[in-house]
Amino acid sequence: MKKFLIIAAGAVVVVLIAFTLFIKFYITPERVKSFVVPTAEKSLNRKVDMGDISIGLLKGISLSDFAIKESDGESDFVKFKEFVLKIKLLPLLSKQVIIDELKLVSPEIKIHRGKNGKFNFEDIGQKKEDAVEKAKEDDAPEEAGGLPISLLVNKVSVKDAKFSLSDLLNELPDLKSSADIDISIKSLDGSNLSTEGSIDIKVDSLLMKNPSAKSIKDLSAGIKYGLNINLESLDILIDRADLDVQGIKASIKGDIRNTKTSPDINLAVTVPKVKNDELLKLASLFTDLRGLALSGDLAADVKLTGAVKKLETMKARGSILLEKVGIKYEEIDAMLDGNITFDEKLLNIDMKSTIDKNTAEIKGSVRNYMKNQDIELNIYAKELALDQLIPAGKSEKKTTAGKKPGKAGGKPSKEAEPLDLKLAAKGEIRVDSALYKNMAMNDFLMQFQFKNNRLNISKMSAKTGKGTLNLNSIVDLSKRGYTYKLKSTIDSVHAEEFINALVPKAKDTIFGTFSLDLDANGAGTLMDNIKKNLIANGNFNIKDGKIENAEITRKLSKFLSVKELETINLKKAEGTVKVNNGVARLDSIFESDDLSMDPSGNIGLDETLDLAFDLRLSPRLTGKAMSSSISKYIKSDEGWGMIPLMVTGTFGDPGYMVDIEKAGKRIIKKEAGKLLDKLLKKDEGEKATTKTKKEGEEKKEIKQVEDLLKGIFK
Repeated sequence: MKKFLIIAAGAVVVVLIAFTLFIKFYITPERVKSFVVPTAEKSLNRKVDMGDISIGLLKGISLSDFAIKESDGESDFVKFKEFVLKIKLLPLLSKQVIIDELKLVSPEIKIHRGKNGKFNFEDIGQKKEDAVEKAKEDDAPEEAGGLPISLLVNKVSVKDAKFSLSDLLNELPDLKSSADIDISIKSLDGSNLSTEGSIDIKVDSLLMKNPSAKSIKDLSAGIKYGLNINLESLDILIDRADLDVQGIKASIKGDIRNTKTSPDINLAVTVPKVKNDELLKLASLFTDLRGLALSGDLAADVKLTGAVKKLETMKARGSILLEKVGIKYEEIDAMLDGNITFDEKLLNIDMKSTIDKNTAEIKGSVRNYMKNQDIELNIYAKELALDQLIPAGKSEKKTTAGKKPGKAGGKPSKEAEPLDLKLAAKGEIRVDSALYKNMAMNDFLMQFQFKNNRLNISKMSAKTGKGTLNLNSIVDLSKRGYTYKLKSTIDSVHAEEFINALVPKAKDTIFGTFSLDLDANGAGTLMDNIKKNLIANGNFNIKDGKIENAEITRKLSKFLSVKELETINLKKAEGTVKVNNGVARLDSIFESDDLSMDPSGNIGLDETLDLAFDLRLSPRLTGKAMSSSISKYIKSDEGWGMIPLMVTGTFGDPGYMVDIEKAGKRIIKKEAGKLLDKLLKKDEGEKATTKTKKEGEEKKEIKQVEDLLKGIFK
């Protein structure tokens, strides 16, 4: 037995020596080169350059300075510095290809698309006369196939690979990248191929062209994987794929089937806890996120199934964890803490949001979240400081110099386009106590529904002091410029709190207990159209109120030289307002111990005034009003004065004048009354001696005066 083994070993050595001599003297580099180059050029329809070739039984085939030229025959399309292939020879006898090593050193591929839209690789292997036949072949269905032999590649390595892409149509980004590859490939039966290894990629430069130019440099990514591929169906089974992009890690497992027609995926994606500032750095490479700061951690575990080409078939389930995720951008300073879980039909939200010192619980769900979403969202807060959420007195950003309204940085020049959102939403917002510009509100509740692009606020209510606020509204967002209907009731709120909060221009001017009933409808998102389309009807009253520090009372006080009118204490003030075509029609009564007035007329929504009213002043103030020559005519028998006034200008700069026509009629009426009394007054002696004829003449004269007065004051 021992002798047999020695003989066998010796025979093998002899065969190897003979085979080595055969390779050395028959398969010479010159013969290989003279065969490979013409064959490759004919097959590729491109010029091929090849450097030195060395062949050895143990060293395998080594090739240097190999290049496939561009169609011009001058510049390189593909080239590499060195190619090494080590094949085990004996397994070839049993149709097994076992490659110990396949190594490429410094390979380089240049992809280019010209202005004609064609890539520089499209004509490889295609002769002009074959173009029509190739088109037919491209349209024909692919036949299932595999490898005719079993294949095993122990090691594939690619060192310092370079890849570049340029596009003269400016649709694809310009790219320059490099990579190192270290993998193995195995196919034992010819129909299935398994491969594993690692690929490290570095993007040296990436120029994004659309929608705006963005240059990215020094982006690194790596993957360690294990795959099984069916060579007949091209189904891919991913045993593992561990990604690392700029230090952000993720792993993928699952399979991809029907890759030839419509790929179906069944993948599990896991993102372990990652720092959000690292995510921001990565995203900032691709888009401008200046001013945005992120903190906290994020993790995700997601499973995806469905057809890639039919997003409506995609299904997902898993969870996303947000752990103290801080968001800072301009004046936003928020934090999110909670999780989102989802299955094939339902996405659940359970989160806590903090903005400045305001914290709210957000709970809700989204049904059919992949298409035609049905959202239910409920928000609860114990306390809210609305001044921090809606800062007061914040000026709008100035329009960039030279830019006209409607351009970036200016005011919009056209109405908002209608929405066509395929979603529905409903929910409620509850706040135990809220404060906005010193107006305290308790038990705030808003119930809303969004459907068919209509927002319906069915109820919004709150308590403020001893008063209440109630509102309901419908906004139709499906029409250009939007339309809205609103009904509001305000009952017994502090006027100063309400006015200060909602009408800053009138801050600290109106006080008292304020009530309002208002119905309004309108359309538009541009201010001019809002004013033009607004139609409203309302009535108001103020009890135990006061008007002070207002330009409209200061100017009245100055006009009448009555300092007491700078502050007007009101027992009551009530009236109606009707708004149409940019003008509010006011009819009202204001009363106090020292005055009463009934302002009526028009107030423009641009704050212009066109009002008239009778100002009745108490005896205490009447003597101070106007000159004595006029005041004697406006006094009543009780000593009260009546001054007819008109107001023009604006709330900020009102102008007063006496209604001369109205005052004149009153003076004439008063004097005519005196004359009439004189004519009607009869001395007792005259009555006794006057004859019947004279009495008839006097009666006729009196009748003429009465007819005259009726003509004046009818």
